[in-house]
Amino acid sequence: MHDKHSRRLMVSAAALMVAFSVTGCGSSSDNNTNMSNKPANAADANKNANSGGNTGNAAANATTDTETPPAENAADLKGETIKIGVWWDGADPRAKEEKDRTPADDEQIALIEAAEKKYNGKVEFVKFGDYGKYVENLTTTSLAGDPFADVVVLELFWAFPSLVNKNFILPIDDMLDLSDPKYISWMKNGGSYQGKQYGFIDSPPSPYGIFYNKKLVQEMGLEDPYTLQKNGTWTWDKFRELAKAATKDTNGDGKTDVFGFIGDMKTSTEQFVYGNKGSFDKDESGNMKFSMNSANSIQGLQLVADMYNVDKSILQPAPTDGNDKAFIAGKSVLYGGFSWELDGLKTNMKDTELGYVFFPKAPNATDYTSYTPYGNMYMVSKYSKHPEIAMKIMDEISLHGKNKELAIESWKNAFTPDALDTRTQMYDKIDYSGSFIAIPDADKLVDGVLKDITEGKVAPATAVEKIKNQFEAGISKLQAEESK
Repeated sequence: MHDKHSRRLMVSAAALMVAFSVTGCGSSSDNNTNMSNKPANAADANKNANSGGNTGNAAANATTDTETPPAENAADLKGETIKIGVWWDGADPRAKEEKDRTPADDEQIALIEAAEKKYNGKVEFVKFGDYGKYVENLTTTSLAGDPFADVVVLELFWAFPSLVNKNFILPIDDMLDLSDPKYISWMKNGGSYQGKQYGFIDSPPSPYGIFYNKKLVQEMGLEDPYTLQKNGTWTWDKFRELAKAATKDTNGDGKTDVFGFIGDMKTSTEQFVYGNKGSFDKDESGNMKFSMNSANSIQGLQLVADMYNVDKSILQPAPTDGNDKAFIAGKSVLYGGFSWELDGLKTNMKDTELGYVFFPKAPNATDYTSYTPYGNMYMVSKYSKHPEIAMKIMDEISLHGKNKELAIESWKNAFTPDALDTRTQMYDKIDYSGSFIAIPDADKLVDGVLKDITEGKVAPATAVEKIKNQFEAGISKLQAEESK
């Protein structure tokens, strides 16, 4: 049911894509602020074309800003350099040839130059490209008294709880006025830990939602998911009803050849569990605790189990060549996927109109929300010589609200009007579901639960109880490591 190899590839691709970069927006169909500067890989190789949207005036204004005299009370770096650590190429827009720069790049360059002038210093982007040893590099250089960067991009599951508890990164609550509406909800949702803000980012990651084949929806006489979403009736019950009605034997050979739903089962299950106010690893107060056995979590798991085993509306067996290929081939009507996948789907479904909606609203939810297990943000090294200046510079060279304007402008060229409405709403309705990845063996244990409740037909409560001790042992091991 769950392809572990695909999941690992998705982590390496989607997690990298989430990273904030200071060179603005590209023009892919799902441009998460800075897609043009993410590492090339299978998932986002087609995200490298740039147009920048209608940003000429913004760029001009930013250039004008550089002429403003530095504030008298600005801290003086006295020529020193603030380093920003990343693991991909192309983070510095100044490294691009002029002919390749977008208006957003020009705006970013103006902001960097203004910050260098204001603080009498330099801004340098430092790449450490070995993703697997990235944290080790940060910790060893920090303990040696010379961190490789003052501000570093970190996976959230690296930072929380490990790097926070080991005092490698600092909270930024006192460095920035976080009441300012320019700071997006994703930054506050994903970048906070135990009541303090550590992460900084000016754009959210790709949301996970449901693509659907409008042609099949119409041919089958089904209600359109976007219409249901717009009316506030896109609920679990409606979703299950629609998926069941879409599951058919269309050629009369006695075998189901079109299913209602397909998607990465772990990420999809997270939408149901977390969307219903459940969790894998946190109690209602946000404390680390095994929580797959909570009533809300079990309710989400039960939905998956019922759709797979009772309705049989989830495509089975899981395709070996990718869920997206099965959707493209018309084997499912609904497909759970990250929004950046639109380019590939459109390329292979040229004559098919694609809709895009949130996962259905859960019984305990008050709004539609997209949950992502992937996320990284910029964080300040405790060992930086100038942590507060570094954070202020990071803040001042980012595009903030301009990112959303640029993104929406680029989405207009790819999404249908209905799907564009959904994608735009998702920008402000993304939350984090990946903290369990930090717990030893937890990711594998969750896989085991999903396999049990689907292929094994084990009751969710039984499947969850089966891994409880191991999961809690992982939490204890993590906490013991952090106390050293």
